[in-house]
Amino acid sequence: MITSATAPRRASSLARVFRVSVTDYHRMGETGILGPDLRTELIDGEIVEMPPIGHPHAGTVKLLANLMKENLGRDAIVAVQDPVWLDDHSEPLPDIALLRPRADYYRNGHPGPADVLLLVEVADSSLAYDREVKLPRYARAGIPEVWLVDLAGRRLAIYRQPTADGYSEIRTADDLSAIALPLVPDVRRTLDLTALF
Repeated sequence: MITSATAPRRASSLARVFRVSVTDYHRMGETGILGPDLRTELIDGEIVEMPPIGHPHAGTVKLLANLMKENLGRDAIVAVQDPVWLDDHSEPLPDIALLRPRADYYRNGHPGPADVLLLVEVADSSLAYDREVKLPRYARAGIPEVWLVDLAGRRLAIYRQPTADGYSEIRTADDLSAIALPLVPDVRRTLDLTALF
């Protein structure tokens, strides 16, 4: 029987742990250390392998991205499963990022927190990871709004008012027919998401 006295100690309690920076992470991709077919994201300096994307998840992302693009035109850029730089050790791949318009379409660098109007995570098997790992980091980075689409629970949760401890406003959308999009000032748009579930 393993007791606390005989249990193996964690490496981090015995040695210095090095976190991978976003710069190092990009170098690893450029040199082929991270294979071209490997989907990963960087969270707090740890390289996290993303699970394969199933049909419901992929279809939901396509539905949302197309509804947003049709509704917004040039008022925002819709990015699908592209990196968002949160800090020097975190660069996640949200399912959708609604970004401030920029003439270069972010060709000169990945968007950062100040560029993001909304992030969307579509969750099936990833619900706990999205809610407990990614959303707190989005809040800490100051991302103003995040939607968490819970496919199994058939719910859309909207997270607003980021703080260092998480989002202080969390609500479930009961009426999906007119969900407000967080856009630049003086631009008001809503989405009919009744086809979501």
